Order: sequence, then structure tokens, then C-alpha cells
Amino acid sequence: MNAARMAVARLFVALMLYAGAAAATPFAWITNQGADNVTVIDTDGDKVVATVPTGHRPAGVAVAADGSRAYISNPVGRSVTVVDGRTFKVIATVAVGEGPLAIAVGPRNRFVYIADWYVDSVFVLNTQTLKLEGKIPVGKSPSGLAVAADGRTLYVADRDDNNVKFINLATRKVTATVTVGTAPFGITLAPDRHELYSANVRSNNVSVIDVDTARVKRTIKVGLSPYAIAYDKPRRRLYVTNQHDSTISVLDPQTGATFATVDTGEYPEGIGLLPSGKRLYVVDWFDNKVTVFDTGTLKVVGEVKTNEESRAYGQFIAPR
Repeated sequence: MNAARMAVARLFVALMLYAGAAAATPFAWITNQGADNVTVIDTDGDKVVATVPTGHRPAGVAVAADGSRAYISNPVGRSVTVVDGRTFKVIATVAVGEGPLAIAVGPRNRFVYIADWYVDSVFVLNTQTLKLEGKIPVGKSPSGLAVAADGRTLYVADRDDNNVKFINLATRKVTATVTVGTAPFGITLAPDRHELYSANVRSNNVSVIDVDTARVKRTIKVGLSPYAIAYDKPRRRLYVTNQHDSTISVLDPQTGATFATVDTGEYPEGIGLLPSGKRLYVVDWFDNKVTVFDTGTLKVVGEVKTNEESRAYGQFIAPR
């Protein structure tokens, strides 16, 4: 085989491997705070395939877009556990601050951002060296993180300042501060709508922020103690976990209307969608399980037992 044909063959194999990886059904990584481990669920069949040890009392989670790694925050253990996304082996445990909770991976998987609500800062972890590269001062008790798809902006919910900060990641400086409801916690982006959503735990509502103008466009009433949010791009819906109601609110972000309020297990926390948007995963902290919903019907289609005090706060399913 001549060099040109060899090059074409190699390209074809690479493309096939890439297509296979992209089409693969991702795993759901569920942090179990009371068990010091993570339950890994294969979302093709919703079966538990691994239980991975972590640091002490894990809570937050962020999965790289290609599924190659999962990053787990251990607030009490003051560390982040790095896990190989294919072998489920622990790669490293990195000491971080005093209380790392919210965690997010940048779009090119170069950096991981870790909010520490005792240090009032966001730490920056280099994914190649697994070393911290400094910290970004923010407001009081940073509790939620989201990174823009272009990697230029980090959004931080400062729970005890009742605001969301915009941070330029090139300069690592705050460029805007937006006042939202009381005690913002989980935040998520809708890039196609140029909007950011903040779940405000103590005012029982969601703030809709225009990221181009850094202004609140509307405020949507939800259930008691909204905690985390998932955005369904195909249906242009928001799903919000209401901890003290044991429900999720299903919202139209355009009008602020509530499509439905759906019962979950007790004290729902983390929430995530398959990349296809066809199934929704809700993590029930007090029931030690994950409830799976069909997003077309909003009916329960499965339950997966996990471990003690399941939380999975963050991007626990790879968003590819």
C-alpha cells in the first residue's frame, strides 16, 4: 500500500473511532456523600458498572466533554479526586482549599474550576499537570459554576452575596456582577438562547440572565428550595430540582410558564440530561437512588439504587 492510501486508511480508522466514541452512551457519575464513593451508571440500560472510592464526603462532580475523566469535589476532605472515565481508576487526589464544592471543566478540557465557599475563591486546576494554577477571588460562599462554550467566561453564583459574577478567563478578573434572588446555588447555561439560569434556594425562584447584557430578564417562581438546573435544548425547557418539595419544576424559559411539576424521590439534588435530551436523571439524596424520566412524557422509566447520601451536584453526565 502506497503512502497516500495508507494515510487515507488511517484517517478512515480515526474517523470511525471518533464517531463510535461520540455515539457511545455516556456514564452517569453519582457522588455518594455518606459512603465516600461514586456510583458509575451506564446509561445504556441504567446499570451500575462501578463503585469508585473518593475523598471524604464527596458532593460535586464534573465530567469532561469526551468522558475521559471525572472530577469529584470532596468538601470535607478538602480535595478533588480525579478518575479515569474509561477504567474507573483513581488517577490522583489533589488537595484544594478549605471547602471545595462546585466544580466545572472548561470546554477544551485544559482547566478545571473549583469553587471553595470557605475561601471565597475559585481555584484553577491544570488537567495536564494536575497542579493548582492559582485562584480567582469572588464573592461570599461561591456555590455554582458554569463555563461558556467558547471558554472565555466563567460564571459564579455567590450564595451569600445574592449575585452571579462574570469572570474573564483570559485575565481572571470579574467583568460583571448581576444581582439575582436569595442564595443562588446551581447555575446552568443555554448557549443557543444567550441565557444563564440561577436556582435561588431561599427565594424559591429562578433568575433568567441575559449573558450579553448581564441583566436579569425575568424571574420564575418554582418550588421550595430550588437547587440545581438542567437545560433541555431540543425542547427548550428547564428542569429544576426542588429539595424541600421533592419535585422538579419543568419550565418554559421564554415565557416563565410552568409546564409541569413532577414528583421525585425524597430531597432531589443533582439533575442531568442525556446528550440526546431523551432521558432526565434526578438524584434523590434521602432515598439513595437516581430516578430516570422520559422527557417526552415526564414519566418515570427507571430507578437505580446508588449508595448513602447521593448528591451528584454538577455535570455528572458528559455533555457530548
